[in-house]
Parts: sequence; C-alpha cells; structure tokens
Amino acid sequence: MTTPDPSDPAAPADATEATEATEATEATEATEATEAHYGDPFDGGFALAEHHQSTPDLGAALAVYAELLTLAESLDDSPDVRFLRGHLLSNIASVQLKAADPAAAARALERSLALVRGVADVPMGPRGRQVWLEVLLKTLLAKAELLRRTRSLDEAGSCVDEATALLAEFHDPEGLRAAEVGLTRVLLLIDRSEWGAAEELASALLSPAPTAVPRSDRPPAPSPTAPRLLDCLAMICASTGRFDLADDHLARADDGFRAAGDNGARQGLLAHRAYAVMLRGDLDHAERLYAEASALYEEQGLAADLAVCEQARAFLAEQRGETAVAHDLTASSLARFERLGAALAAADTMLLSAQQAYDRGDIVEMQRLAQTAREVFEEQRVYERCAQVDLLLAMALEDNLNRTDHGALEAQSVAMALGLALPAALALEAARYDFVTAHARSQWLQLADAAMRLAFRLALRRGDQGLLFELVEHRCAGASLALTRTDPPPPPSTPARRPGLVLPAPAMKTHTPAEGTGSGAGPSSLLGGAAAEAAATAGLRVAPPPRVRMSAESGRFALQEYVQAAEFRYHRRIVSEEEVPFWPPTT
Repeated sequence: MTTPDPSDPAAPADATEATEATEATEATEATEATEAHYGDPFDGGFALAEHHQSTPDLGAALAVYAELLTLAESLDDSPDVRFLRGHLLSNIASVQLKAADPAAAARALERSLALVRGVADVPMGPRGRQVWLEVLLKTLLAKAELLRRTRSLDEAGSCVDEATALLAEFHDPEGLRAAEVGLTRVLLLIDRSEWGAAEELASALLSPAPTAVPRSDRPPAPSPTAPRLLDCLAMICASTGRFDLADDHLARADDGFRAAGDNGARQGLLAHRAYAVMLRGDLDHAERLYAEASALYEEQGLAADLAVCEQARAFLAEQRGETAVAHDLTASSLARFERLGAALAAADTMLLSAQQAYDRGDIVEMQRLAQTAREVFEEQRVYERCAQVDLLLAMALEDNLNRTDHGALEAQSVAMALGLALPAALALEAARYDFVTAHARSQWLQLADAAMRLAFRLALRRGDQGLLFELVEHRCAGASLALTRTDPPPPPSTPARRPGLVLPAPAMKTHTPAEGTGSGAGPSSLLGGAAAEAAATAGLRVAPPPRVRMSAESGRFALQEYVQAAEFRYHRRIVSEEEVPFWPPTT
C-alpha cells in the first residue's frame, strides 16, 4: 500500500494519523503472526519457561520444557504435533546453550531441524507459514551460535546465510528478525577479528529505518536485540580506548535488559564491565568485578562465562606477580573451555599458558602450547593470531640465542628466528594500514614496531647488510591512500576478545581478510605524515606501501621472500601492486 505524502495538497488532513494507525496495526499483526498458539497446557508452559529464563533459572526452564516435550510425544502423530515437538526442542537447545551444555544442545537442534523441515511441504495458511518461518529462523540461529562457540566459523556462517535467505518471506515491518540475523553476523565478525566491520554493522542495525511519512512523537517499539548490539559496541569501544563511550553503551544495554525484565542478560554485563575497567588500567577494580562475576556464574553453573572470568583473572594475577595463582586460574580456564569444546577460547588460553611456561623457563611446554594454539587459529582462519604466535616463538628463540651458545648452529637458529619474525612483523605492520583513525593505528603500531625491532635485531646479529638495507627501504617506502571508500563485502559466514597476552586489541582493525592477496582499489595519490593522518581521520583507508624495486634488471623487490611468506601464511596483502625504484630518479 502506498503511503500518502503529507506535503501533497491532495492528501487528507489525517494522513499522518492514518499512517501511524496502519503502522501500529501492521506491527501488532506481525507480532501475532509469528506467535505460535497450541492451547493449554502448552501456551502456559512456554510462558512459564520464558519467565524462568529471564530470572534466570535455567534448570527450572529446562524442567518445564522437558515436561511439555514428554506430553507432546504422547500425542497422536500429525504434522502439527511434529511441529510442536520441533518447537520445544529448539527452545530446549537454546536453554542448553545458555547452560553451557553444547553436546545436549547439538542433539536437540538436530532433532528440531529434522522435525521443522519435515513439515515444510505441508499445506499451511499465511499465518501458519509465518509461525513456521519464525521457529526455523530461531533454530538456525541457535545452531549458528553453537557452531560459533564450538566448531567452525565457516559452518556457522552457512547457517546465518540460510537464515538470511528466509527473511525475504517474513512480514517484518519493524526489522526485528533482520536484526536478530544481523546480531549473529556481528558476533561472527568479532570472532574473526574483523571488529571494524562488526562495529559498522552493529551501528547500522541500531539506526532506525527511514520512513516515507514522518512519525509523531510516539517512540518506536524497542528491539529485543538492541541491548545485545549495544553490548557488542561497548566491547569494541573499550578495546579501542573509547572508554566513556563504552560505559555509555553498557549503561544503555543495562537499561534495555532491565526494561525487558532479562536479569540473566544484566548479570552477563558484569564481566563486560570488568573487561572495560581492566583495559582502562584500573586492575584492582577489574579484579573485584571479575571475582564478583565468577562467584555469580559459578553459583548459576555458567561454565563458559566462568572460564572467561578465570582467564582474565589469570592475566591480572600475572600482572601482580602472583605466578602460582595465575597458573592455577589458567589451567582451570583451559580445562573448562576444552570440556565445552570452545576451540578459539581454549586456544587463547593456551597462548596465555605458553607465555607463562616461557616465563618459567619451560621452553618445550611453551612451544607445544603455542603450536597447538596456532593450529586452532589457522583452522578457524584467524590469521593475525597466527602471526602473533609466530612472533612469540621468534622472541623465545632470540632469548634462547642470548642465553646459550649455539656454536656452529647459530646461523641456522638466527635464520629460523628471522623466518618466523619478519613475515609476522610484516603482517602485523600491514594491519595498521586498514585502520580508519590515527588512534587505532597508533595502538596497533606498538606491537608492529616491537615485531619489526626484533627483525632488525636478528638481521644485525646475522650481519646481513643487504637485509638491513631492504628493511630500511621497505619501511621508508611511504603509505598511499585509497581515495575511494568501499563497504566491506558481506561476511562469508564475529565472543568478544578475551584477555590473554598483552597484545593490541584486534578490535582496532577494519581489515576484512580475503581468500587471496589481490589488491583492492588502486591508490590515486601518495600522502605521508600529517597529511595521511588528516585524510584518514576523514574516513579514508590507508593502503599498504608500494613494492620497492631493488634492481632494474632482476625485477626483485625489497624483502621479496619474506613478503611472499607473509602473504601466504597470513592471507593478507603486505605491499600494493604499485612499484617504486629504490634508486634516485634521473632526468
């Protein structure tokens, strides 16, 4: 139906009021259209279980659902009964996910999907089709969340893609279902360390959709996903040093959860506040908040949230010099993550354990833990974490060279350390060229500079003047600016970054890893120093430096072997396609 334009003289005087009434009716109809009604005792049971979840009392919610499922399985078989069973199993799986029981959730989800998909071809009216779509969408998003936590980000992304395809059939005037799917995409982006793209998507999902006719002062209905999106933005802002904005997002998220009566979600914000306080530098306050959150999560049996707190508290204990406490907390956190099948979280904890093993002088254990973590990062395609592992191994090897005499094997050891350090340093340095703001690049550059200083030290140790010359030429090549800003492509498929090693937060980045290493939009001008900073603050992306051609005859460019190794290992562009000669121009 076409909405009348109130600026048109032919439009009736009450066009705005009529439009608002229509919008309110459509929103109500859309909500009612996706609410399943089975009659008592099922409708009352669903409401009671949802109340228990918001309290939160997950055990009571599961008990209610289990009783309803037993009753549903005693009914005569029919498409309606099979759909009811699928709906109950979907809700059971969602509660089991919150209760950190991924194995049981996986079984319930598979049974649910089989039942719900099994009635897809049964004739149903428009309202029945909307209800069916709603349950299928919820089940797919729950499966994506399970896969995101435990197994494969790619498989989780496929579930989100399937859920996205369902949106075209939804009557969703308020965009609530699209926001639910978008929230899952935000979390997947965060998991892949594509936090810049995650921030852009979360902000877009929170922005109100434009309307053809201006609304009155009547506020729009609150979105149930808005508090969770605000929570995501709070974690991104905390990681980028925007602590006041992070506090504001957390306060708004808390208000939203309170208005919805979701006390369980409000309790989850406690650990996120602790994370923001820790990054702000108030470690004592962060420890108190994490300890409070740990006690709460342990009491409620929330093993995943408790493991995150233990990981953070292990880091804080290490900062206080309490080595034994840090070791015990790390071991407990790792054991919980492994029992839950949370691969990425466990790998982050392994990396923290590797650093602790190195501090104790246990090099063999450090190498084992670091390599195990790296295998997980590579399997999940979190390549910049792979670079950070390689950097840690190179630093350990350099330290070993300083402490022990390698004799005739020293040249081989130095070459091995360089083979790890220099490609990792190039990848970490290249990441800064994707930052939008100077502040973000500055924070990340702290790690990139430390990595490059290691590469310089190793080149000096080997006495390789040619390598030193190429290092200098590469770093002085300048940075180009791509003057066309393009939106990131839709993700192929993002828990917030958990504290581990003292590394710059990947939330600073806007880089979206590509399958290949082909270049993007070519730079149209070269700027450096203050000009590059000023342009970047206006939203222009800083591109990788050009290749530095070392010889007109051979075609070799500076650090060629190391650049190729970095691009192959870490799947990111290190230098642009543009080429500049190292020799001075002649006329």
